[in-house]
Amino acid sequence: MAASDEKSTMDADGEEAKASDVPQEKATTAPPQDSGPPNPEPSQPTPKPPYSALSPGRRRFILGIVTATGFFGPLAGGIYLPALPTLQDVFNTSATTINATVSVFMAILSIAPLFWGSLADYGGRKPLYMVSLAIYIASNILMAALPANLAAIFILRVIQGVGAAAGLSLGAGTVADITEPKDRASAISVVLLGPQLGPVLGPLLGGAITGSASWRWTFGFLAIACSAVYILVVFCLPETLRSIVGNASCYANTSWIIRPKWRQERVVDPAKFPRPPPPTLLGLIKLLRYPPIVIVSINNALLFGAYYGLNVTLPMFLEDRYGFTTAEVGVAYLAPGEP
Repeated sequence: MAASDEKSTMDADGEEAKASDVPQEKATTAPPQDSGPPNPEPSQPTPKPPYSALSPGRRRFILGIVTATGFFGPLAGGIYLPALPTLQDVFNTSATTINATVSVFMAILSIAPLFWGSLADYGGRKPLYMVSLAIYIASNILMAALPANLAAIFILRVIQGVGAAAGLSLGAGTVADITEPKDRASAISVVLLGPQLGPVLGPLLGGAITGSASWRWTFGFLAIACSAVYILVVFCLPETLRSIVGNASCYANTSWIIRPKWRQERVVDPAKFPRPPPPTLLGLIKLLRYPPIVIVSINNALLFGAYYGLNVTLPMFLEDRYGFTTAEVGVAYLAPGEP
């Protein structure tokens, strides 16, 4: 019995030895680690909205309309000049008196842009384009149709100057609305082409019209030509004032022909596009506190004063001294100066 117990003990030891000889598998699976919340992807910067949402072609079209509106003010001043001797005979007055009709027109043309520009910065561009051109067209129709009366011609020339002046000041504001600062110099040079061509083409057209038809047709021509531009303004020119439409995104991807509307509703945040205060006469006078404005104004006043001082005497001099016809006087304005 003792021998059997010893044998059992030896068998147990042998099994333990065999078990120890068998290699044990090690646990290779690592405990799960808490990786935390997933890392968010880097946020993309919000793209900056364009300065103007209008397409380049539409912006060029708007600049063309604005250039045309600025053309009619100086054109009305120049187209009148070759007819001065004829008007002196028609109204049976002196040269000094008939030349004064040029002076009052130019005086209004120089002052009125201050008021048009201030009103446009507050209330919008398009309504003032429509009002000013309507005044201009109406005054030309009346001068072409009413009987010859010296007082009437003075009054209507003042009204004509008021209507013609808007294009000179509103054009610069429209350029600032739709053109980035880095591109404004070239845009302004295009818009100023209209006012600069007016004094060049005006006498040429006035001499041709007065010489072949009648002095009344000079005003009739202005009314007809401006009416064509007025239609473009009403149906194709959108509101551009940034305190009302911002970058004009409300007109992006829309037809170039728009439904006529007197006022455009405000579609921008007033905090981002604040509206300037209402214009006042005192605010305009305060502009004279800035020396650069005064210096430039005096310089231009002397320049245009000398220019028109020569121009009003040129037709009578050329007709009396050299026997020029009215049409030839108009051509002579292409290179003004005494022979």
